[in-house]
Amino acid sequence: MLPGAHIEVRKIDNDIRGVFSRNNIKSGSTTYIFNPTYVENATRTSIQFEDKHFEDNIGKYLNHNCNPNTKIANENRDIVLLSIMDIKRDEELTFDYNTTEKKISHPFKCNCHGKLIKGYL
Repeated sequence: MLPGAHIEVRKIDNDIRGVFSRNNIKSGSTTYIFNPTYVENATRTSIQFEDKHFEDNIGKYLNHNCNPNTKIANENRDIVLLSIMDIKRDEELTFDYNTTEKKISHPFKCNCHGKLIKGYL
């Protein structure tokens, strides 16, 4: 199965969406290969990788978690979503925004711990 074929965007609540697994995903698996459209400045839905920000049709729905099950990584010159633990079917895929973003364009208090998510600077 191709990376990305086993994930989908689902509605969580009103205007909130998330990315969910369609089946079980093993730790260390490439879950999704981003198709980045680079943007000059950070936005509410962009992802920072190294020193560039990009938008992606699936990536814009990835939500934050302080104890995430994925991370953003580089694999064979592609930017990918890599599982860092086993993920069960219908589980939401998350990553820690503070690990990629120098400065979040719209800081917020997380639902995990009420901690301010503002980037790593």
